[in-house]
Amino acid sequence: MNLIKTAFCLIILICSSIPVWSQTTGKIVDTDRQPVEGATVVMQLPDSTYLGAAISAADGTFSLEPMADRYLLIVQHLFYQSQVVKGQTRDAGIIVLEPKEHSLAEVVVEGERPLVTVEQGKLSYDISAISKKHIVNNAYEAICKLPGVQDRSGKLSLIGAKDVTVILNGKASTLTQEQLIEMLKNTSASQVQTAEVMYNTPPEYHVRGAAINIVTAKAADNTLQSELSATYSNQYFGSYSGNVNFLLTKGKSSLNVSYNPGYSHIMTVMDLASMHQYDGQVYDITQRQKINTKGWKHNIYAEYGYQINEDNALSVGYNGALSGNGKGTIDVNGNFQNSHNDKVQDSWLHNVFARYSSGFGLDLGVDYTDYSMNDYNHLESELTGHTRQLLDYTSDQKIRKVSVYADQSHSLANDWTLKYGVRYDYTDNRNSQLFNQTEGKDNVDNSSSRLYEQIANLYAGFDKEFANGLYLSLSATGEYYSIGNYHKWSLYPQASLSYSPSEKHTFMLGVSSEKEYPTYWDMQTSTTYMNAYEEIQTIEGLRPANVYSVNANYLFLQKYMLSLFYERIDDYFTMEMYQAKDRLALVYRTQNWNYYQSFGMSANIPFSIGNWLSSQVNATVVNDRNRCDHFWDIPFDRNKWACMLSMQNHFSVGSQLGFDLDAMYRSSMISGISDTKPVFMVNVGAQWNFLKDKASLSLNCSDLFDTMRMKVKNRYAGQHIDLNMGQYSRTVSVKLVYRFGGSITKEKREVDSSRFGH
Repeated sequence: MNLIKTAFCLIILICSSIPVWSQTTGKIVDTDRQPVEGATVVMQLPDSTYLGAAISAADGTFSLEPMADRYLLIVQHLFYQSQVVKGQTRDAGIIVLEPKEHSLAEVVVEGERPLVTVEQGKLSYDISAISKKHIVNNAYEAICKLPGVQDRSGKLSLIGAKDVTVILNGKASTLTQEQLIEMLKNTSASQVQTAEVMYNTPPEYHVRGAAINIVTAKAADNTLQSELSATYSNQYFGSYSGNVNFLLTKGKSSLNVSYNPGYSHIMTVMDLASMHQYDGQVYDITQRQKINTKGWKHNIYAEYGYQINEDNALSVGYNGALSGNGKGTIDVNGNFQNSHNDKVQDSWLHNVFARYSSGFGLDLGVDYTDYSMNDYNHLESELTGHTRQLLDYTSDQKIRKVSVYADQSHSLANDWTLKYGVRYDYTDNRNSQLFNQTEGKDNVDNSSSRLYEQIANLYAGFDKEFANGLYLSLSATGEYYSIGNYHKWSLYPQASLSYSPSEKHTFMLGVSSEKEYPTYWDMQTSTTYMNAYEEIQTIEGLRPANVYSVNANYLFLQKYMLSLFYERIDDYFTMEMYQAKDRLALVYRTQNWNYYQSFGMSANIPFSIGNWLSSQVNATVVNDRNRCDHFWDIPFDRNKWACMLSMQNHFSVGSQLGFDLDAMYRSSMISGISDTKPVFMVNVGAQWNFLKDKASLSLNCSDLFDTMRMKVKNRYAGQHIDLNMGQYSRTVSVKLVYRFGGSITKEKREVDSSRFGH
C-alpha cells in the first residue's frame, strides 16, 4: 500500500508541474451540439505560416501549444464543412461545424458514415460510430458489437476462425484470454479510434491467423487527461472493481499510468450424472459441485514515451498483475461421494519492456516477463461405505521469458513495399506438484519438470496497392521450434487479395497458416484431483497444432457482408472427458487429435429505422468434423452441421439516453465424443450520459432469463455422461464513469501469459 500511495503522490506532483493553463484549447461540436471526434485543427499565423496541429478527442476537445498572440485555426473533417476561426486568446471557445450536404434536383443527400471500410485487406470499423449505436462502456463491449465477433463463455471468438488474437496499435497482446478480457473491460470505448479485423494477419504483427487490431486515439500535446470508473456486478455474489487512469504529455515526453483494483466473488455450479461401467457393473453416479472463489486482484501499468524527433520514438514501461491470497472452496455432494476442498492461490506477474520506432521503417522491441503461481489444495472426501480420502498438495509454476523482435520495411519502385523481420522467444518454465498427505488414494505421485523453450521466426513479404482498387500481400515465415528433445523447422506461407471495383462492392480472399502452442502446464505429466471422482490429467509430449485457413468475404455498400470460410487444424489439442475403464474416475485430459475441420458461411445485415433504432442481424451455418484415432480405446470420427443466430438492437431516446436488447441462439454442436445442447440468451441494458457527456451511468443484465447453460451429453461407445454447467449465469452490473479533460489514452503494452497457469 505504501508503494501505491507513493505512486499516486508522484502522479499528483507531476500533474501540478505541467502548465496546462498555457495551452490554446477549444471544443468542436456539430449543429446538434454533439462532440465531433477526429477533426483536424491547424494553427497558422495570419500570413499562413504553419504553427502546429491537433486532432479533436472523443469529447470534441483539442489543445495546442501557444506560439502567437494572433492566430488562425483551420478546422477540417471528412463529414463537415471546413471552418476558419480567428483567435487572440488561449480559449478558442466552441467551434460549430456544419454537415456537408450535396443538393441534386431539390433532393438533399446527406453522407452516411460507413459501418466498415477496407484498408490494405483489413476490415476497418469506426468504434465511435458503433458506440453511438450501442451501449458500450468499455473496449471489450465495443469489440463484441463487431459483426461476427462474439463472447463465448468469457472467450472472444470470430466467426470463420477457431481463435482470434487482439492486437493493440499493431503490437500483439500478450495476455491470457481472462487477462485480456479484464484489460479490455478496463479500457474506455472512447479511447479506441478504430478496430481492424484481419482474417489473415500480416507477419509484421508477429501473429498468424485471425486478429483484431485496436487502434487507440492519440492524445493532444501538453495536456492532462484522466478517467475514473467504478463497477458493481452481481452473479450470485457481489463483485466490484475500479479504474484510475492518468495520461500526461509535455513536449516530447508522455507518461501513462493506470491502476485497476478489483474484488471478485464468483459461484459456479455443475450437475453431473454418470452411468459408469466398471468391473462388469454400471454405477449410477450423481453429484452437484459448487465452486466458490473470491479474492483481490491488482493491475498496475506505467509507460514513459519520448519522441526523440519527428520520426524516432522510444518507450519503456512496466506491467504488473498481482493476485495474493485468493481463497476458494469446492463442495461436492452426491450418492458416490461428499467432498470438501479448501484452496488458496497466489500469482504474480511482472513485465518490463522497451521499444523503439525509427523514421526509416525499423521497429525494435524487447521485454522480460517473470511469472509465479502457487496453488494450495486440502481435499477431504467421504465415499460410499464411509471410505475416507485425504489429499493435501501444492502446485507451483515459475516462468521466466525473454522476447526480442526487429521489423524493417522499404518502399520499392512502382509502389511495392518490402517487409521483413525476426522475433526470438526464450522461456525457462518450472512446474511442480507435491503431495504432503495422500490417505486412502493409490498411485499418487509427485511430479516436477523444467522445460526450456525456444521459438525463432524469420519472415519476408511484399505488398502493393494497385490503382484499380486491387491490393495484394504475399509473405512467408520460417520458424524454428525447440523444447526438450523436440526440434522442428516449419514454413508458413500467407496470401491476401482484396478488390474494390467501386465503393459498392469489395471482394476479399485470404489464405494463411500458423501454429498454436499448448500451455506450459499441459506439457508435463501430472494429475490434479478435483474431488474423489473427477481428475485432470496432463501428459508429456503434447504437440503444437498446425492451422490452415481460407477466407472469402464480399462487402456490399460498406455495410452488408457475406463470408465463406474453411479451417483445418492438424494435431489439434483440447480437453475432453472420459470414463476410465480400470477404476471409478472421470478423467479430463488434454491430448492431440488427428485434426479439427470446419467450413461454413456467415451473413451480417445491419439496418436502421429513423434515428431511434439501430439493429444488426448475423446468421452462420457451419459444419464441424472431429477425428482422433488414439483417443483412449475409443477412436472417433464425427461431423455435424450447426447454426448460430444473433440480433443486436439499440433504441435511442434523445441524445442522452439509450437502451439495448440483444438475443442469441446456438444449435447443438459437437466436441470430440460429446454433444452440446442448444442454448439461447437475452441481454438488456440502459445508459444515461450526463454532465456534457463527461459522465455516464449504465445498467446491464446479461443472460436475463438465466438460460445460457452449457449442457453436455456423451453417449459414445459405452460412455454415458450428462454435465450441466453454468447455473446462475445471469449477471447484473452497474457502472459509473467520469472523465476529466477527455479520455484518450496511449497504447498499453501487455504481457504474454497466454500459456501460463493451469
